[in-house]
Amino acid sequence: MHTTIGIDVSKATTQVAGAVDGKFIPAFKITHDGFGFNQLNTVILRFNAVTDIVFEAIGVYSRLLKDFLETHNYPYTYLNPLTAKKQLEKLRPNKNNLNNDKHLAETQAILKSAKS
Repeated sequence: MHTTIGIDVSKATTQVAGAVDGKFIPAFKITHDGFGFNQLNTVILRFNAVTDIVFEAIGVYSRLLKDFLETHNYPYTYLNPLTAKKQLEKLRPNKNNLNNDKHLAETQAILKSAKS
């Protein structure tokens, strides 16, 4: 079982989407606090499998998420915005913020399997 989690970080909340063996789970929002990161931790632990976590570097907004992942020793891919834009364009030519979390998870899964 392989799990990919795409995270779209914004100022107040963060949208999280995941795919297990290519099948998407329902997306959800978390806050940038202990409660929100606890929700994320519960989801990550539930999969109990190889998990790729990918998110865009959005300055101070993504720093708390990065610290959380490092504290829990979760491997992640931290994309600069230009790389994320190029990766998303491989799937869809017109980038918008709708479903960025889902599309990041999807492109990460595709690109990882292509490298394997």
